[in-house]
Amino acid sequence: MIRFAKTDDIQNIMNFIDKYWRKNHIMSCSRELFEFQHKWGEEVSFVISEKNGEITGLLGYIPYNDKNRDVTLAIWKIIKTEETMQGISILTFLRENGDIRTIAAPGINPKTRSIYKFLGLNTGKMKQWYRLRRMAEYKIAKVNDAVIPGYIEQEGVTQYQITSFDQAVNQFGIENCLVREGQLYKSREFIKRRYFEHSSFKYIKYGLTYKDKSLFIVLRVQTCNDSALLRVIDCIGDHELLKYFTPEIDRLLIEYNCEYVDCYEAGVSDVIFEHGGWKSVAESGNIMPDYFAPFEQRNIDIYYMSETEDAILFKGDGDMDRPS
Repeated sequence: MIRFAKTDDIQNIMNFIDKYWRKNHIMSCSRELFEFQHKWGEEVSFVISEKNGEITGLLGYIPYNDKNRDVTLAIWKIIKTEETMQGISILTFLRENGDIRTIAAPGINPKTRSIYKFLGLNTGKMKQWYRLRRMAEYKIAKVNDAVIPGYIEQEGVTQYQITSFDQAVNQFGIENCLVREGQLYKSREFIKRRYFEHSSFKYIKYGLTYKDKSLFIVLRVQTCNDSALLRVIDCIGDHELLKYFTPEIDRLLIEYNCEYVDCYEAGVSDVIFEHGGWKSVAESGNIMPDYFAPFEQRNIDIYYMSETEDAILFKGDGDMDRPS
């Protein structure tokens, strides 16, 4: 039997994650974080398969809006039963019954790419970009290429540091950022909850406007090794404005004593980052870590799946930016 989860299933889902996904995984230990990420009113955003009342598989998802929804996938785990197509059946159930417009999944296991391709879905690898702050010593990054490129400057760009959702709506006009080709549609209510009311993280938010274009930028400081880095977590709106944000990024690197800023993305033009003075991690020979709990000083490739060919994704999509 395959069905959508209910509130009464939450503890059993957490137990399943602990037993079959990873022992002491945060989603099996913290009910608060579990409900923040997966309880949307009466909806518990998991599809489960069960036999004789026991869970045999599950698929977590994160809905970005209420109707005709864009969703990203989270934990997807199946235990071996006589039902060999159980995992695909769960995904199909969500697709056919979840009021879905499109599905994407950043952070997929690269070994599963063939399954997605078999289903006619698109897969790829997210790009990681960075911009250094010049320092005598780096405790997080391993820097072999210390070049810090110049960037394009543009007069007439207005930026707001946004500290409240009311400011985002009434001063910045975040509604103007929500609908763009290739961009998953995130409702105002989702953005408020995700970036202004997070149960664990405090995000830095900015709004940029230039002529008739608008961009909402979300960043977060990650501390490690008595040092820190700045991470671009999400960009919603006209992404080309990101190239004009570099002077403020450089200021934030100093304010928060960060070694560098990084950004994982898919679907954004390389030219935007290059004109903004960013460099590709893959082409630099530098190490810009992604794992911090525990810390691992190595580069990490993040793969994704999407139903659309040119989906725009960032680190904040899916469940990649959460406590570990």
